[in-house]
Amino acid sequence: MESLTKNRQNEETLRKMVGRFFHPLELQSYKELTEGYFNVAYEVTLSSGEAVILKVAPANGIRVMTYERNIMCAEVQAMEMALEHGGIPVPKVLGYDDSHTICESSYFFMEKLDGNSLHERKDAFTQEQINSIYEETGRIDKEINRIACPCFGYPGQPEFQGEDWYMVFRRMLEAGINDARQGNVDLKIPVDELLRYLERDKDFFAEVTEPRLVHWDLWDGNIFVSDGMITGLIDWERSIWGDPLLEVGFRIHSDNLFFRNGYGIKEFTKSQERRSLWYDIYLFVLVSLECEYRKYETIDMYQWGTHMLTTLWGKLRC
Repeated sequence: MESLTKNRQNEETLRKMVGRFFHPLELQSYKELTEGYFNVAYEVTLSSGEAVILKVAPANGIRVMTYERNIMCAEVQAMEMALEHGGIPVPKVLGYDDSHTICESSYFFMEKLDGNSLHERKDAFTQEQINSIYEETGRIDKEINRIACPCFGYPGQPEFQGEDWYMVFRRMLEAGINDARQGNVDLKIPVDELLRYLERDKDFFAEVTEPRLVHWDLWDGNIFVSDGMITGLIDWERSIWGDPLLEVGFRIHSDNLFFRNGYGIKEFTKSQERRSLWYDIYLFVLVSLECEYRKYETIDMYQWGTHMLTTLWGKLRC
């Protein structure tokens, strides 16, 4: 996927990055990994023959959505929290540099997982294997959500953190709406009225009192598999300290019985249903912005996002 945010590096810079963390080993070869949408990523082969993964944040001055600020820091932190917790298949961070001395952006190396993404290899599996993978994803996601966090909000942005989940979530949604205004993106729904509905539903958020680690982006492209088994989960950059119901497995477009079985939630309470609706809205506000902020080659993402928003708006008013 081509995106304005992908900050490609030349070979000389890549050699310096390798030297920073793997000396006396050197860069032997590299290739860009093209499946991602935001950061540029490379598979780097060292002179020892070992392959590692390098991710580089967008260049300074590139316009990003509010929630995407400093998310490489959030990713590294979330991966380290998951490793420390145990029982969660996550690649090890092999080096993180936010000094901006070698490159104008932050970057980090991590171990290369076995296998490929489920998105890439799904056709190679039986339906039974796919269902088993989703069930295991639900089980793992439950473990992720057991990890307690210091407060609610975006890990890399103190201004979007707090002790009251409703107030933090409201600021998150307002930031997305403001990004739409700044980018002249028509969300196809009345956003001022939307926020009045959110205030009306404030009490539904009151039961969320313990901030938990939320991966938030566990779609097929971020689930690595080999021989029908999960080998690891990647792309923790959009992690949130919040309500576990934010997870992709509970979203309207990806609700999956096998994921729910693995997670251990088959039915929502009234309060959970309402919060889940708001998390759908939050997600599709952001989805609707991607074409403008990343300059994709088509507007398919915008059309899908705003279609979903108008559908959700109708559900909200019922």
